[in-house]
Amino acid sequence: MNVPSARLPFFPRSSLRRAFGLSLGLALASALPFAAHAFPAYMQDFSDHYAFNGINVDSLLAKESCGTCHVRARGGGARNAYGIDFDKIAQGQDKGFAGLEFLDSDADGFLNLEEIFAQISPAKDDLKPAGRIALALDTSETLSLAVPAACAKLTLKAFGFQFESGADTVLENVDSAASLTLKGAAGTVLARCDAEGFVGSLTK
Repeated sequence: MNVPSARLPFFPRSSLRRAFGLSLGLALASALPFAAHAFPAYMQDFSDHYAFNGINVDSLLAKESCGTCHVRARGGGARNAYGIDFDKIAQGQDKGFAGLEFLDSDADGFLNLEEIFAQISPAKDDLKPAGRIALALDTSETLSLAVPAACAKLTLKAFGFQFESGADTVLENVDSAASLTLKGAAGTVLARCDAEGFVGSLTK
């Protein structure tokens, strides 16, 4: 007994093209939310981490966007030096952004944390602070600092340590050097001259 073979339905080529185009469009559309939100999610995590620690990075992210971690500012593709460290350490070793702060990803002589505090990309060795603020702490709780040139507004932020005014303090019109009381056994101090682009840090 011969069983008639089932006949496949016939689709004209134009219909196939339309059907393929529709399925491809639906596939791309379903992928768009991930593409649109994956990288901004990391940027939000970056922003939240530093906001929690009292450092506003809006200016840095406005300039660099996804280029904070990627070669291309719009994200995707190859990672830059900071992005490679993020992949290996922040994610790979589960240390988060804090695990990158005392590295110098772009090897320009400034710590990632110093550059982030100065709103400068930690991934570009051709973009770095204009100079270093030198900080030293003696045994009598006196923090001494020296700036490369006159500084109109010097912003200081302490983690673990405390200034007399609290965790943050501002000095105005610092010509070359200044000193102030710093209490605490251990911690980190960040210093930044906003207009002049100087930055420095001390960790004990």
